[in-house]
Amino acid sequence: MGTGNAFLGRSILVVDDDPAIREFLAGALSERYKVASAASAEEAVELIGKSEFDLVITDLVLPGASGLTVLACAKSRDEFVEVLMISGNATVDSAAAAVNSGVGAYLIKPFALPELRNCVEKMMAMRAFHLKSLMLMKDSDLVDPAAKGHVDDLASLYHFTRKLMLTLEISEVMRITLEEANCKADAKFCTIEVCMPDYKEIYSMPQAGEIDKAAQSAVFAENWEDAFVGIDKERFQSGAVPHYAYKGRSGEFNAAVAYKCINFPLVVTGKTIGSLTVWIAANADIDERQRRYLHILTSFTSPVIEHVYLDLQVRFQAKTDNLTGIANHRYFYETLEREIARANRKKSSFALLLADIDDFKAINDTYGHQMGDAVIIDLAKRVSANIRTGDVVARYGGEEFGVILPESDETGALAMSKRICESLSKAPYAGAKHKIPYTASFGLAYYDGHNPVKKDELILSADQALYKSKVEGKNRVTVAERC
Repeated sequence: MGTGNAFLGRSILVVDDDPAIREFLAGALSERYKVASAASAEEAVELIGKSEFDLVITDLVLPGASGLTVLACAKSRDEFVEVLMISGNATVDSAAAAVNSGVGAYLIKPFALPELRNCVEKMMAMRAFHLKSLMLMKDSDLVDPAAKGHVDDLASLYHFTRKLMLTLEISEVMRITLEEANCKADAKFCTIEVCMPDYKEIYSMPQAGEIDKAAQSAVFAENWEDAFVGIDKERFQSGAVPHYAYKGRSGEFNAAVAYKCINFPLVVTGKTIGSLTVWIAANADIDERQRRYLHILTSFTSPVIEHVYLDLQVRFQAKTDNLTGIANHRYFYETLEREIARANRKKSSFALLLADIDDFKAINDTYGHQMGDAVIIDLAKRVSANIRTGDVVARYGGEEFGVILPESDETGALAMSKRICESLSKAPYAGAKHKIPYTASFGLAYYDGHNPVKKDELILSADQALYKSKVEGKNRVTVAERC
């Protein structure tokens, strides 16, 4: 990677298939920067191979390959090049993919000119800072030996935090942190435990190769009190606490005869949310500089870990029904739209099942609304117990439920629907004070990717079949006529 034009030319590549957008961006930026342009990902890749750019501004959607291809090419040529992604139809998934691939910023069309200029200025400042840091590292042999280690640690922390702040995914935050801890501590392996109110889990990674999880769990058991600060040992051993294991860098895992562990709590505003633990051979140790670095590392990592888990919780709650804990109305529609798009693309089929509790008003009138809610929760549990992994059950309305059955044929979907219907009728809801018998009526519709219909037509078809079940005596499954 060169650094020559970073401080002199300050060069930008603009990639967009719309000539008006390219002209607008070039006009807005050419007074302060050297601006080149490309109309496609292929043209951009060719220019990146020939020239050096400090910033690449690319549309996400391009003819042929996408802006993510431009991003990957730019990063492979120069790890520290800044990339600004712009899009007119960004989704959370596309934004996450871009950020996790190293994009520095994301703008949604239409954007104001001051917003663009401010973003570009920040990214150019960051670019200059990166390159100056690299120069400092390159010239660190000229630094007083007493300060050289400190300079190296500062540079390492800088690069670590940059990688950490460019991800939205929990798995990537954990991988990056474990990789850095392994490297700095020269550990056999490292672990991170998360012990937040709604999340208890453990992540582990060896410095090299791969560890057998059973053998690692045995090492955990021998050192549990020293290694983990907030997870119950018996719950972990029973399988109630997830354990995610990453592979280390290339090479073989070099196991120790015996281990000892050094624990660094993850603390945010005085609250412990977990810990980072370094596992080394029992006859080894880490020095004061390594300890200091890992304390600083955890101070950077702790708020990021808390943030990604809180963000996960918010996203989960936005898609979850508060009463039953299953998917809500909004997530039902999102999933249905995705399944229709997939079926159309693959020319495949899926099934939609709608359910409605029979005589629910009578249950409420007889036992009260609290017991009515208990019956709704009971139905959600029974339906969830009878569907496959990958099927989606959602609370569609008050006492109405929807089940989306991807890749289902007519025979399998009907058999599952009847099984759910029978599971409700054969045993009453058993509460502390009442046993409440209840049933539900069902309407089953099929979607065929060879004959696409709109989402509302599919729902109407299932709803009409449900209504027919009600009219013909309730507690039954009716299959809809083909849309």
